[in-house]
Amino acid sequence: MIFNSMHSMIEAAESGNLEAQHDVGACYATGDWDGPKDEREAIKWYTRAAEAGHPLSQYDLGFMLILGEGAEKDIEKGLWWIEQASANGEPHATRLLVDIYEKGLFGVVADPEKAKYLKE
Repeated sequence: MIFNSMHSMIEAAESGNLEAQHDVGACYATGDWDGPKDEREAIKWYTRAAEAGHPLSQYDLGFMLILGEGAEKDIEKGLWWIEQASANGEPHATRLLVDIYEKGLFGVVADPEKAKYLKE
């Protein structure tokens, strides 16, 4: 969805538009807009959309939690959100999970069987 201003995107997000909630979260996460970079605010917006089932928000939220960006690092909760995103069809989430389980990234014990299952 294309918004004619950040104000209209925030209004849409506040009204429950999941794409807008994700986009507002991304703006805060990256600082790629006229406003501040604020990872805590990004977590807030990603969480709203993720809880409503938005797969890309689930992925972004999970990845931020794994990295400890905007919130205390929480590998277990981050993995859970990324798994939700993967189950909901987000290909980036599936690819990241495969990498995590193949290589044992972020302190997660490698699980080649789980990685193989996710590839199928």
